[in-house]
Amino acid sequence: MDDTQPTPRLVLPPRLARAPISLVVLSGLLAAMVAACVACSFALALIGPERVLALRDQLIGHTPEERSAALGQIIGVIRGEEVWPVPDRGRLTILLMGIDRRPDQNGAPVRSDAITLVTIDPQAKTAALLSIPRDLYVPLAGLNRVDRINTAYFFGGVQAARDTIAWNLSVPIQGHFVINFAGFEQAIDALGGIDIDVPETIVDDAYPTDDYRTEKLVIPAGPTHMDGDLALKYARTRHGDSDFGRMQRQQQIMLAVRDKALGLDILPKIPALLDALSGSYETDLTVAEMLSIARVWGDIPRERIAAYRIDETMATSWTTPTGGNVLIPRREAIAAVVQAFLAQNPPPLQSH
Repeated sequence: MDDTQPTPRLVLPPRLARAPISLVVLSGLLAAMVAACVACSFALALIGPERVLALRDQLIGHTPEERSAALGQIIGVIRGEEVWPVPDRGRLTILLMGIDRRPDQNGAPVRSDAITLVTIDPQAKTAALLSIPRDLYVPLAGLNRVDRINTAYFFGGVQAARDTIAWNLSVPIQGHFVINFAGFEQAIDALGGIDIDVPETIVDDAYPTDDYRTEKLVIPAGPTHMDGDLALKYARTRHGDSDFGRMQRQQQIMLAVRDKALGLDILPKIPALLDALSGSYETDLTVAEMLSIARVWGDIPRERIAAYRIDETMATSWTTPTGGNVLIPRREAIAAVVQAFLAQNPPPLQSH
């Protein structure tokens, strides 16, 4: 005997059954407004009003005019339009930097820890990465001194770092994105982690911790799912090999993040990603530009993304009079890799 009760039918009162479509639309709008208010209330309760307002200003501008223009561009990108930072969809080169800011250094000047240039040609559908060793000893643009390239950010902020890299490498840079370690970890976690094939076991007996101590780090070889904490350690460790091996791992992480993002239904992750990055990054790119860049970056086949590094064959080790170990650039060798970075010869696009 089937005891299942029949599903009750909703019978509208005669007046509601004859309600005009405008009333239905108005009811829907009111419901959406209530839902938005509830969402804002939760956001205010969870992360605080100051952080909510800072996130709003960072993402869509400070004035009503800026916000209106930004939202219009974002809606356009979602509908399939493109907001490209370079006129005529030209080649775009962005400076990406990770900065080593410890919990007790809030607001204090710090050095950049990871330096990578990313170039994208949206028309040729090619892209490339170029990693720069932080100990490269160069003139710092506008600062009247010669020092490690990663100190440009310490002495002059992101503009000095950007000018120094562009000047020494003869690379035009159209944008920058700088993120601290905490933001990096939280962003990886918001993606659900990344998958890395570790080529060989890493043993670092003196991995630096936030409290200025060290710990032993061991990462076994083989396929490894990494959360934000482990991904950061994988990107930063260098005592097991060198800064050059570290740059290779950083590029591996960047491509793993790309692969993970492409394989995700990213829409439900957007609130977590925005919250993870709030207050932990600085950029001169708008949200609409970042969405357009992400779309083009994701459309480029993996085999058409090249990876380059300024390695030990392009620099000479030297000890400064104060005892610092630095790398003197071999300009001709670096010029050759920069030329390859900006003019890749990837395999031809497959016809469909």
